[in-house]
Amino acid sequence: MKYTLIKRNKSFRADSHVHFISWMRKMDLQYWSDNKEFMEGYAYRKMTFEKIEIRHGNEEHFVEDLKKNNLLKIESSKGFLGLF
Repeated sequence: MKYTLIKRNKSFRADSHVHFISWMRKMDLQYWSDNKEFMEGYAYRKMTFEKIEIRHGNEEHFVEDLKKNNLLKIESSKGFLGLF
């Protein structure tokens, strides 16, 4: 699937939410030891600076809330080559 961070206009192809969040964590300026720590920090920043609430208990809820708040768009990776 193709994950696009809307405000940053950055895309990444990943096979799971966990893989996508790992990519987000590695691209962040701050060091995070794991996805759980990253999601908690990201949610805290969004609440503090933008008053956007993002659940961070697991990857599924985190991604749902990113989508719900128009921060993330997910598209299928299937295209022309996916037909064969």
